[in-house]
Amino acid sequence: MFAIATASGAGVIRKMVEVHEARHELKRGSAGFLRTMAGWSMIGFWGMAVWFAATIIGDWGASGDPGGAVARSWLRLEILLHIASALSEADS
Repeated sequence: MFAIATASGAGVIRKMVEVHEARHELKRGSAGFLRTMAGWSMIGFWGMAVWFAATIIGDWGASGDPGGAVARSWLRLEILLHIASALSEADS
């Protein structure tokens, strides 16, 4: 799980650095363009996806019931969708 999260998050971390550089004007000529881009929500979405997958695997490991773990994950998914909606609104 850690290797998958690292591999899938490499682009997200790169985006985070680009947005951070743009906000602090460390990179000449890119601040105006990158400030208009919605970059921070992508980082949040990546974190939520990794957390969601980890909670299903952790619940399955703790309970030993994969069907029950997936059933309980629907409530977590609903909460994550509300958070994702708030993130996308805040980034626009």
